[in-house]
Amino acid sequence: MVIPANSLGVYIDYDNLTRIQKNDGIFDLLTKVLCLFPGTMSARVRCDVRVYGGWYEEMQMTRIAQDVVVEIQKDFPSVIRLPIDGRSEPTSVAVNAELAVALLQEPGHHLFNTYRRKGRPSNLRVESPQNVGCTDGDCILPKMNTLIKTGRCPKSGCGGGGQNLVYRHEQKIVDTMLSCDLIYGGGRKYDVVILISGDDDFLPPIRTVLLDGTPVVRLHPKANRTRASFPLGGAYFHEMDI
Repeated sequence: MVIPANSLGVYIDYDNLTRIQKNDGIFDLLTKVLCLFPGTMSARVRCDVRVYGGWYEEMQMTRIAQDVVVEIQKDFPSVIRLPIDGRSEPTSVAVNAELAVALLQEPGHHLFNTYRRKGRPSNLRVESPQNVGCTDGDCILPKMNTLIKTGRCPKSGCGGGGQNLVYRHEQKIVDTMLSCDLIYGGGRKYDVVILISGDDDFLPPIRTVLLDGTPVVRLHPKANRTRASFPLGGAYFHEMDI
């Protein structure tokens, strides 16, 4: 595969990575990604990496975000050299990486409150004991159903815990920010855009970038046989598993 490029924009959907990929680190992941493209990149290439996630709970940086910052500061900026067949000198890729905490177009304006505690999930259901063939008189399923519906402990006489024992955390704003950055980076900053995410929510911005004439590569962190199907027209698009 050929990527004729002087500049690459790499967008990493951190939540979409596997546990192994997170443990191995962003530098290892990026090196593997760049080695997938031993084509005709220029002898010197600039590569900007942005890592997306719910980095702020209100205005406080999360522990995961702090760990990723330490990792980025340790490994970047860096130069990754890729051997190219038929060329005496390897391609030198100068890599910078950062947490995506603001829009690419407006780096001075931080977007906070991207990791939020939410109330009880409304779309969860619990099977009844009869439906699963359970005859245990003390089956936990009815208690689970009560816990999810009320947020209170279903045990008789329990006075502890109060309400909202069931909750969830979720990212907000992050996917929209990544989508905006894909479009902005593809149209104004980079010769090629590389997205590391298997989330199909990013297919519309990918298509927008392609129609503007910028090649896009999408890499699936997990093995996935499903591939996007776009109509004819637009720039070069390729997707594969990492």
